[in-house]
Order: sequence, then C-alpha cells, then structure tokens
Amino acid sequence: MSAEPGWADLELAQRIAEAKTLSGAARALGVDQTTAARRLAALERRLGASLFDRVGGRLAPTPALAAVLDRLQSIDEDAAVALAALRRAEAELRGLARVDSVGFVLARVLAPALGAFARAHPGIVVALHADDRNARFDRRETDIAVRLGRTGDDAASIKKIGEARFRLCRAIGAPPAGEAPPLIRYSEALDGMPEMRLLDRLRPRARVAARTDRLDALIEAAAALGAEAMLPEAVARRDPRFVIVDGAAAARPIYRLVHLGRARVAAVAAATRWVDESVAGWTRETERLTVP
Repeated sequence: MSAEPGWADLELAQRIAEAKTLSGAARALGVDQTTAARRLAALERRLGASLFDRVGGRLAPTPALAAVLDRLQSIDEDAAVALAALRRAEAELRGLARVDSVGFVLARVLAPALGAFARAHPGIVVALHADDRNARFDRRETDIAVRLGRTGDDAASIKKIGEARFRLCRAIGAPPAGEAPPLIRYSEALDGMPEMRLLDRLRPRARVAARTDRLDALIEAAAALGAEAMLPEAVARRDPRFVIVDGAAAARPIYRLVHLGRARVAAVAAATRWVDESVAGWTRETERLTVP
C-alpha cells in the first residue's frame, strides 16, 4: 500500500500553485525540475486524482486542490513561525550566561559543577564573575546572581536555593595547647553577619590577626596563620587543613537572583537550572558529611 502523503508532498503542491510552473516550484524547494515532476506524479497516483490542469503553458489547480489551498497556506505559515522559533532557541542556546557571586561560591560550588553543564549545553558560554557587592540588574551587569543572604532588586526574581552553615574552625598547625590561636575575621563593615556575631560570643577576647571581605581569602589566611575562623561547614569537612572546634552554627540562606528581562532566554534559563541544581547538590552533600 502506498504511504500517505506527508507535508513535503503537500508543500510541493502548494509551491506549484504559487509559482504556476514546475520549474518555479523546484527553485523554491531547492530541487531540480525532474525531481519536482516525479514527486508530483507520485502524489497524484497516491491520491488517485489530478491536482493541476495545464492552461496556456501554466499549471492551474484543479477544483479539488483549490478547495484546500488556503489551509495549505496556513500550515505553511505556521511551519515558518515554528522554524523561526526553533532557530531563535538554537541561537539562544549558543549564547552567553553571566553568573555573579562571591568568590567562594564560584570556586567551591559552581566551577566544580561546570563539567556536567558543558556536556549538556556545549554551545553556552558561562561567564563567572566574582563580586561581593550586590549585582546591578537594572544596569544589566549580570544575568544570574548567587548571594549568601537576601537582597532586594525590583529587576530580578529571587529564590532560596540552599543554606550555608558556618562553624568555628581551627587550622591544623595552630599554636600548641595553652596558646590561644589568633582569629581571622571579615572586614568591619561585615561584623553584623550571623557568623561574625556567633564568633563574638565564642571568642570575645581573642586577638584578630587579619581581616578580609572575601570568604575565599579568609579561608586561605586562616590556613596560613594557623588561626581560627568562622568557615562554611562544607569547607571544614572537606578541607584537611581545618577541624571544627565548636558545635554551634550560624546559618545563612543562599539566594539565586535572575534578571527579569533575561530569565526566558534559553541560555540563561539553562544556566539558572544548573545553578539551582549545583547549589542544592552542594547543600545535600554537606548534610551527608555532617551525619556521623
């Protein structure tokens, strides 16, 4: 039994009706005239009816075809719209997604997860930008931001995607028993952070050896000086240079922000899902390590 005509066959009939010649239809479809004639003959055999009459050297639709030409034109237009949408999506999936966060999140959470994202979306470039200040979405400085704490921005949507717990940790190689190790703290402007308030309660009179406004720098400074510092529990349990010295914890929620005007761009939407999954996975792994 002959196969039912498909859209390619119907498109041929529609193109011939538009061009009124086989040669014109063949050019529109990117085939030669012999191929177009062969396909038309095969279509008419399957339908058991003639689709065109030859009038004065031109091909005119028979009444049967003329009755459905408007419908074929509508299908053709819908197909063109769908194809354009697919091409836009493909172009967007080969675009750029800018992700802004503190250096610690970029280095310890997102950068290690880039392999899986790159394999799934080889055409997307992820630009990781370390910045401790709030991203300016109104200036289109970034597409996605990850923050350790809630920030308000009318130009961005916001979602809590995890939590970071901070504990008092001591670097291996700290001063021997009886000598109090120094502290590494955030800069004074960040003294109000939950982990700094807890540090004040736990070590109210300890000597401060250094301050920094970057968590990644604080970690390295503590290790270099044999100091104590409030570190993310994930670091303390993964980094052999540190031990946890107190069970009290200060929690900070992790929020993801996305530029409202860019959220539906395919590349940004894909990167947003990756950011959410990466942070959630990092949080689950930390909880697993916490269990004795």
